[in-house]
Amino acid sequence: MLDTDAIQSFARQRRRDLLVLGALGIIVILVVGAVVVHLVRTDQLKARTLRLPIPVETLPAKITTLRIAVGASGTVQAYTTLSMTSRVVGHVLNVPVDIGSVVKNDDLLVEIDDRLFAANLETAEANSEHANKQLERMQTLENQGYGSAADTEKARADAAAARQAVVQAQIDLGNTNIKSPTSAVVLTRTINPGEISKLDQEAMQLGAIDPILMVAQVSTDKAGVVTLGMQAEVGTDAFPGETFKGDVVKIDAKASVTTRTFGVYIRIKNPDLRLKPGVTGYARLESTHQALAVTSTAVMNPVGDTATVFVVDKDSRAHLRQIRRGIMAEGLTEVLDGLQESEMVVTVGQLELRDNDKVRANRAGNWDKQ
Repeated sequence: MLDTDAIQSFARQRRRDLLVLGALGIIVILVVGAVVVHLVRTDQLKARTLRLPIPVETLPAKITTLRIAVGASGTVQAYTTLSMTSRVVGHVLNVPVDIGSVVKNDDLLVEIDDRLFAANLETAEANSEHANKQLERMQTLENQGYGSAADTEKARADAAAARQAVVQAQIDLGNTNIKSPTSAVVLTRTINPGEISKLDQEAMQLGAIDPILMVAQVSTDKAGVVTLGMQAEVGTDAFPGETFKGDVVKIDAKASVTTRTFGVYIRIKNPDLRLKPGVTGYARLESTHQALAVTSTAVMNPVGDTATVFVVDKDSRAHLRQIRRGIMAEGLTEVLDGLQESEMVVTVGQLELRDNDKVRANRAGNWDKQ
């Protein structure tokens, strides 16, 4: 006789097994379906095979602030070179500076014996005083009818010449001391104590150092982003950890064929005269400007002659469009022509796209969420 309880137990177990198998089957179907859907939504080849919209990621073109930064090593040099010449002939008494000396405004560079020039000034002043008195006498005689106008005019000319001689004597006396017109470093010296100075002889050359220049050697591929007025931060080997601020005042018109760099001249204030010609360092040039831009990943052939992007229209179709690009900075590319603000461009997946493809944006939005 069959055991009823055993049969019922077996039936219950059978039903449970079937339920478990059914549930597992449903789970497998769901997982497989999810995988298939995921593949279709993310795999462009599979989506194209099934003639479904091609999955891409998009972002809008946007007017934003582009921050440009260029780094380059360089060397400090004098802001300008000044030639100090002797304006009088005389015995050189003292030259208190030498090559490499740092001088400030009005510091003495060369002292020439001034005794003869002081005596010349006294003589000129005495002659001028006599000429002025003679002019007064001639004017009085003319007013009284005893002198002629011609005599008065001659006396006036003599007085003017005597005054001119005084001025020249004053200038000559002042030129017996050659002084620095600015803060500078002595670059050359061609005059020594005991010599007789010559007229227009170059006594020394000075390099002005307040302000001072850092000449940064920038690579030629950055030529399009370096402009006059760019702000700069300069670090030097002489003062590690310290930053000097400046701005670009000159850019070389020609690059070096050997190094493929061009000189960018950064003006730096140097009131304490710590920076001196020959100091080496590193400059970071920075500037900002507003421009229409897209993420650089959207641009195909970004460094070639023809840069392109895929633009998605309101019907979700991608169209290949040529653009004229500008600078590239911080992962963004400036668009000078070919796009309008807010147009959606494909940033991921464009390499497998064809013109007029139907697309589906898996990720789109504004830049702040990227």
